[in-house]
Amino acid sequence: MHYKTIILTICLLFTQKISFGHDIAQQKYYLLDENMFIIDSIVTSEQFIQQENKSRPNPLLKLFRTKQKKNKRITAALLAFPFPFGIVGLHRIYLGTAPYVPVAYIASLGGVFGVLPFIDFCVLLLDKEEKRYINNKKVFMWVN
Repeated sequence: MHYKTIILTICLLFTQKISFGHDIAQQKYYLLDENMFIIDSIVTSEQFIQQENKSRPNPLLKLFRTKQKKNKRITAALLAFPFPFGIVGLHRIYLGTAPYVPVAYIASLGGVFGVLPFIDFCVLLLDKEEKRYINNKKVFMWVN
């Protein structure tokens, strides 16, 4: 399989006019399928990049996004722990809530002496779906 790729690359380099004097927009890019057959040729590098982005997702970006979602939930849960950050509603600011919600936490003496942030802490740790809590405008974020 690897020797086919090498041979195909060498053939394409010999058939394509490669010179340092040509503009990048004049170079031709070839799109290959999994069997190394030419599907299409594209003239500009911008078209090539757009086609590559459309045809397949980046696996590293997908992995990064899933880890980022998990880390966001854990970070919000740690910020929700009543002392020192939960009583001022810092976890709600991190999750992107309305400005009056942290004020309600402070006005109710730290969410009724830390009970409300502790419930938020438990809910964020135990619930797998964190989308319900992002940009949630309710003071009791777990109530539907």
